[in-house]
Amino acid sequence: MESGALDEARIAVSLDDKDAMAHAVLAHTRLAFGEREAAIAEARTALQLNPNSAFVLGFLGCVLAFGGYHDEALTRLQQARRASPYDPLLWLWTFWSGIAQFYARRFDDAVATFDEVLRLRPGSADALRVGAAALAHLGRLDEARDRLKRAQAQSQRRLGQRAPWMRDEDYALSSEGIRLASAPE
Repeated sequence: MESGALDEARIAVSLDDKDAMAHAVLAHTRLAFGEREAAIAEARTALQLNPNSAFVLGFLGCVLAFGGYHDEALTRLQQARRASPYDPLLWLWTFWSGIAQFYARRFDDAVATFDEVLRLRPGSADALRVGAAALAHLGRLDEARDRLKRAQAQSQRRLGQRAPWMRDEDYALSSEGIRLASAPE
């Protein structure tokens, strides 16, 4: 992502600092650049401006999940799903819930959540990939290998590539799960 995206999100907020959606987008953009704590602060500002917005709740849940605040992330993402149960972003809020569960080492819950994501968005390479890592951590290696193969067929993105928004411990957990799922039988 270009730094221009961050500049554009900042401009949107400067044009209307009472626009909760602009703050939520700025929060997500800051997260994409690895500014986790600033992203959380920005998302909390968005929530103060519009505490009933499913979009705002979902994006707050996302930045909290990647920031290591797993329990609050799950609460906010559940609130987003309740606020707009037929929203086109429902699959994404569900995915981020799986991420929060995975990073909290609640692997059984994460697998079930990623299964739900796959029902909402069949073939989601990211849900397959992180679901494979969760299965591997559970010792369910045959299932993990199968999901990992399906993820690789869906996406050419390099496995194990570190995203700027990942915390060290989350990257290590993901990498270890992928390594286990990639190990020969």
